[in-house]
Amino acid sequence: MSESKSPLSYRYQKALAPLARMADASERGQLSKRLSELLTLLDFNSTLNQSLALEEILDIVLFVAMGETRAGWAAVILRRSDGTFKPAARRGSSDPDWVSRIFPSEDIGPMDGAVGHDDPDLPKPVRDLMSSSGAHLAVPLQKGGNFIGLLVLGPPAFAGADEAAESGSSYTEGERAFADALAISASACIDNGRIYEELRELNRSLSLKVYQLNSLFDVTRELHRAMDAGAVREVVIASAMGQLLATRCILIQPDGNVKMRGVKLTPDELQLVRSRMRHLQSLTEDLPVGQFEDNEIRGMFEAKEMERMVPLRSGTTSHGILVMGRKANRRPLSEEDIDFLRSLAAQGGATLDNLRLTREWIEKQKMEKELTVAREIQRALLPDQEPSIAGWDIAGINIPCLTVGGDYYDYLSGQQDQLGLCIADVSGKGTGPALIMANVQASLRALSGLRDMPLDVMLTRLNEQIFGRTEANKYVTMFYGWLDHDKAELVYVNAGHCYPLMFRRGGEVEQLVIGGPVIGLLPEVPLEVGTTTFEPGDTFVAYTDGLSETQSPEGEEFEEARIIETMKKVADRPAREVAAKLVSSARIFAAEAGLGDDLTLMVVKRLEK
Repeated sequence: MSESKSPLSYRYQKALAPLARMADASERGQLSKRLSELLTLLDFNSTLNQSLALEEILDIVLFVAMGETRAGWAAVILRRSDGTFKPAARRGSSDPDWVSRIFPSEDIGPMDGAVGHDDPDLPKPVRDLMSSSGAHLAVPLQKGGNFIGLLVLGPPAFAGADEAAESGSSYTEGERAFADALAISASACIDNGRIYEELRELNRSLSLKVYQLNSLFDVTRELHRAMDAGAVREVVIASAMGQLLATRCILIQPDGNVKMRGVKLTPDELQLVRSRMRHLQSLTEDLPVGQFEDNEIRGMFEAKEMERMVPLRSGTTSHGILVMGRKANRRPLSEEDIDFLRSLAAQGGATLDNLRLTREWIEKQKMEKELTVAREIQRALLPDQEPSIAGWDIAGINIPCLTVGGDYYDYLSGQQDQLGLCIADVSGKGTGPALIMANVQASLRALSGLRDMPLDVMLTRLNEQIFGRTEANKYVTMFYGWLDHDKAELVYVNAGHCYPLMFRRGGEVEQLVIGGPVIGLLPEVPLEVGTTTFEPGDTFVAYTDGLSETQSPEGEEFEEARIIETMKKVADRPAREVAAKLVSSARIFAAEAGLGDDLTLMVVKRLEK
């Protein structure tokens, strides 16, 4: 072997050999020991510089420490980010509890050098640490003023030299000095090794995060392809179990159905879950099963070895609870695993919410289409034009609150020189009342064809038909009259409807009140027939409560008084303008509140000759 390729310690030993031969016999032993320690440190430094693995570095430190001292065991305690000391490595006599120990480190700061357990001026925190660990020598590991940990040595395994025996100390000054030198050499490497381990762990965590992110991208694509909620939940379960390598999973759906993989719930356990649905669906954040407040649910899941509960939510909407068991290797879920579950649950909840909104939108579009058709049908039931009778001006208008409504007006053919005038309102609004009103219209037209039937008899028969075909809480208010346009006479029945108003040319206002109760509420209705006449210039106005009960933003109703006040301003106008003015006045009165009910008007004017 060439001189340049021989170990550094060998070259130092060869260079120092002449000095050892020159020393006296009494000094030669001590010099040889110092030379051995120096060469050991040289080899130690050379070896440490070849490794960045913290575990390997600590093994070398402990091996050298025990080899050059009489320590029965040696260990390294490293300071953690929270300020406590945690065992990092140990060699020599075993201690089953060693790896789980945590040593408080308050007030343990930089130290000048190695200290023994029996030093008289030993600080209390250091003494407590050494006492609790059974150490006889503590050597600080320091780098650039940063206190990173301690090298601790247990009691000597065999009797020491005369120097130690005479001083009563466990370790000689020479052993302490060597331990100090060893710690100085090791501190930088240990710190570098720790940094290397942290970087490696960070890279591992980053790689796992990248892998999980790619997995989430794949899962998101699968979720977007899912066409229904059942498929979404299957993707969530499969992804959770596949990513975490879990052997059991439970998905509790909002409707009480439970999907299980790798675990079974008995009928009694399923009933327990369903009885606690309100509590389960109120869960807003994931938590360990052991922290769930419900004792019975918690005990059941713990017995099934379930570990984590993760809600599938979108905003305030709950789409289920994912309950995960332990992994196949029996290890608990890591923080990375829990982060993945949170992201998966968020994606699953958002997808389920999108499906719900899409389904609602489709249903809404379908309903709107159906309502549009219904509106066209209902509009076809209303008069398509006003009657044209010499000497008379007639107009009607219908404004449903929703797409379809329960208001109705019509002009019906009667005997010669007679015109049937009808305005009605079914209780409620929307599709149901609209269907009832279609039935009323069909029945009324059929009955009006029986020209010789008295008005009160006709409405009595209508009451019988409506009472037998509708629910108990549904009824119709109606005003029906026969207008003899030659005689200018109106024969009418008011069946619980808003009182029509007759505005006389001279300014008087007459209410048409004669009649009886509403149609369809009672099996029999006593009805009276009233009669009134038109003078030239008189105006008749019939309306539904959608006009009189229109409310302002403050909750005040339009009422009959405002109808009369409006009519005084437009009584001499054509019937179409009168109807339009009444509607616009109600809209202005309601302002941003809008019309709250169906609104129907009929205006009949006898023209002046």
